[in-house]
Amino acid sequence: GCLPREPLPFSVTGRLPTLVELENYALDQWECFLLQLINSSQVEKGTTFSSSMMKTFQRGLLSSRDGEAAKLSENGFQFLLMETNAQLWYIMREYISSAEERGVDPTDLISFLLELSFHTQGAAYSLSTLTEVQRVAIMDLMELGLVKLQQGRKDSWFIPTKLATNLSSSLSDSAASKEGIVVVETNFRLYAYSASKLHCEILRLFSRVEYQLP
Repeated sequence: GCLPREPLPFSVTGRLPTLVELENYALDQWECFLLQLINSSQVEKGTTFSSSMMKTFQRGLLSSRDGEAAKLSENGFQFLLMETNAQLWYIMREYISSAEERGVDPTDLISFLLELSFHTQGAAYSLSTLTEVQRVAIMDLMELGLVKLQQGRKDSWFIPTKLATNLSSSLSDSAASKEGIVVVETNFRLYAYSASKLHCEILRLFSRVEYQLP
């Protein structure tokens, strides 16, 4: 019910990240989060999500038997193969559904997420305009790559990335055709061309890795 926030002027922020830099940052953050979700031992820089919050995200994706380490469930495998936007909404649903456990009104959270999706990608918005609930949410959203935080001399601001502005689009809208990275031979030997640790971990789920080259 309120007007959108006004972006901060260039005189306050100075040079901001380009859209390409923002997109790379968002994908790195999101990939790091997904990697920690399925295999925390592979992550160089862990997220600051509490272990209870990570368990909330993992509860529908991992399954474990008594005394065994948790493994990716069938739902978890389907999750990894979803488009990024569909994955994001799955995580957002879990985040919202656990809001009351953290003493947060889910309505406030949904309202803020939808409001955020209508902000301009790459523009800077002052953190001082946020409520306490929104400030906590922004820190969590930064971990997921939805926003980038920056500190100026007098003011701090957040910059929405493509992941945040895609929240208001339909799940199929953002599904651009991606170039494949896997070649499969008729003898079932796989070759994957990727520097992504996440891709490597997904491949390990259904193949035996014999060589990993630089």
